[in-house]
Amino acid sequence: ANKKSTTRMLCSTPLFYLLIVFLHIFLKFPIFFYHNLPLILCVRCTNGIKHDKLALHGKNILTKFLFSKETLIMPLTLNELYTQTKHQYHLSMIAGETGIDHIMNWVYVSEDSSTHDFLKGGELIITTGINCQDEASLYDFIETMIKSHTCGMILNTGKYILSEDITDSIKALCDKHNYPLIEMPWKVHIYDITRDYYNKIFMDTQKDTSITDAFLSFIEEDSLHHYDALRILEDNHFEKEDCYEIALMKCNKKAISDDLKLRLLFLMESYIKLNDLDIHIAFYKNHFLFVFHDMEEELIYNEISSLISTLESSFKKMQIYAGIGSSVHTLREIRVSYQRSLAALVYTANNGQEIARFEEMGFFRILHSVNDKNLLMAYHDEYLKNIEEYDEIHDTNYLETLHQYLLCNGSIQHVASNMFCHRNTITYRMRVIEDHWDLKLDDTVERFHLMVAFFIRDYLGRK
Repeated sequence: ANKKSTTRMLCSTPLFYLLIVFLHIFLKFPIFFYHNLPLILCVRCTNGIKHDKLALHGKNILTKFLFSKETLIMPLTLNELYTQTKHQYHLSMIAGETGIDHIMNWVYVSEDSSTHDFLKGGELIITTGINCQDEASLYDFIETMIKSHTCGMILNTGKYILSEDITDSIKALCDKHNYPLIEMPWKVHIYDITRDYYNKIFMDTQKDTSITDAFLSFIEEDSLHHYDALRILEDNHFEKEDCYEIALMKCNKKAISDDLKLRLLFLMESYIKLNDLDIHIAFYKNHFLFVFHDMEEELIYNEISSLISTLESSFKKMQIYAGIGSSVHTLREIRVSYQRSLAALVYTANNGQEIARFEEMGFFRILHSVNDKNLLMAYHDEYLKNIEEYDEIHDTNYLETLHQYLLCNGSIQHVASNMFCHRNTITYRMRVIEDHWDLKLDDTVERFHLMVAFFIRDYLGRK
């Protein structure tokens, strides 16, 4: 118990530093590798994380992680880490302070802008400026990192670049793009701050993963772990008796790559942080899952709508859909909200809507409560299958005509208008429908059965 404690002890013992010397002298590992070694050891010693990719190039390292149960969680804001450590590492903000609330998902030690292709967005760049010893090269380096969507930069000044080398034009560039530029004196070792930041990112991610797993234990009805899950959630201010609501979101892509997941989650988490919303977010069963805590339903709808607009403006060809479940008042009922949000998400796809709330689904809420989908299909087939098959064989449109007739409460004129037909055409079709399939459309009960069959058709996504 603990593997985390073992890792922490290992990284602070003489054995760890002997390992560094061995790697550098005998195996010729570059010096930047040492900055990342504590976290690499943590990956080897900690459950729930799979090491996905380790790319070494020049003086840079990029390590990407995937978390258990597909719960890709984004970590801290730059503001949080800067506030916690600015005195310890003598950090001073010299430009771009308005961007201090950017999400920070990694620390990236870099001296060479040519390797910017390794960047995924959200990295905090740390550099000594060894290759930027004039204003023009430093300006270009910072501009490249801004275009790569990194969250900010720490300049380790005092040897290769000096404070006076950070000109007004460089500061203006950072201010224009809300890009935090932070100065750190040479006496502070890059190894110390990167090791500290890696540990903080790791611990914060572990915390988020624990919270996600705790919520999932209630969603999946994993009663064996409810006690531990409840303790974790209550320790993080999610009370047992409180208001919760689940929303699910998906995009119009059949398969979402890991890279796209990270980019979408990065934007979602940034939106949540910047708007100071009490929402927990994860990726679960191919959907983005949102747990809203103690929030009014109208506000939930508005925030989901605003978030979709933000995402679609960043991904021009992407369509985003969201289903919002019902509000529940205990953690043990959160599964109900999840199931209803899933039903609402299916409803959006079947009806061409961007967002659907379960409470506004009308009769479909009753259909959702029927667990036996075969029963629903049998009911549909009993009333509509023969007409459907006739239309397919003879290329006719009797099924849609009947549907419009029921929706228009028997008004031939309204049906003709909706279907862009002459009223005599509709009159003829309705006579055929009644005679050929022996339907009594003047019978209220018969019309009700037919309308339910059409509701089932829409609910199951039949075309």
